[in-house]
Amino acid sequence: MPLLADTHVHLLAGLDDGPPTEDVALAMCRMLVSEGVGAATALAHQNPNYPDNTPARMLAAAAALSATLAAKKIPLAVFPTAEVMLSPNLVADWDAGRLLSVGNHRQWLLVEMPHGEFVDVLPLAEELRPRGLRLIIAHAERYLPLLYDHTMVSQWIAAGCLIQVTARTIAEPWDDEMAKGIEAWARGGLIHLLGSDGHGIDRRQPLLAAGYRRLAKLVGRSAAARIGSTWGTAILRGETVDVPPPHPPERKWFSRWF
Repeated sequence: MPLLADTHVHLLAGLDDGPPTEDVALAMCRMLVSEGVGAATALAHQNPNYPDNTPARMLAAAAALSATLAAKKIPLAVFPTAEVMLSPNLVADWDAGRLLSVGNHRQWLLVEMPHGEFVDVLPLAEELRPRGLRLIIAHAERYLPLLYDHTMVSQWIAAGCLIQVTARTIAEPWDDEMAKGIEAWARGGLIHLLGSDGHGIDRRQPLLAAGYRRLAKLVGRSAAARIGSTWGTAILRGETVDVPPPHPPERKWFSRWF
């Protein structure tokens, strides 16, 4: 198994609903290493519930965590990142420097939907593209209107978006319909990145390996390595990533008669 990249894990102690203390954050980092992860986001939310999470605050916290990991010889590279909630003010906030991009490279913004809502991000993606900024859709499998609409997710990808899926959901889907949707995404080339969405040790642990192994069974080792390692590591480091277009959706067996 290659060294994995966790593109969605909350590691900034005390900044959001992730690890409450540095000790918990370090325990999460050790767990990530045991899962085979070599690079991860040092992430916290940016949304109205956490108004103090400015880029400067998160950058300082990520730098302190990185220094502690080096001092304790924990072999994990961490990259400052925000999980940004979509809002009508997102473009203005970006232009004003109020949002933190993935790795602070100003190339990718990790976004989530407002709680209980679903937003078509296509207009936003097209507005941000001339600014050199593209969207990563965090835990995209949660959004059922997207999971079951191959055309919509393909349009988002064509507009420059990447689709991130939670590893545990791949390994342990909520139900049979979720399993079918994720399998269709995987086989259709609609999954680009893995995240654990880890928040702690006692709950929502930072687990990636089981999801990666399940993904390898669905799409093969080479494709799984691109999703679980190559593309995520490159994005965290600020390197160029070009993903292939999705495959056309498979027709249902009965449609072949018409």
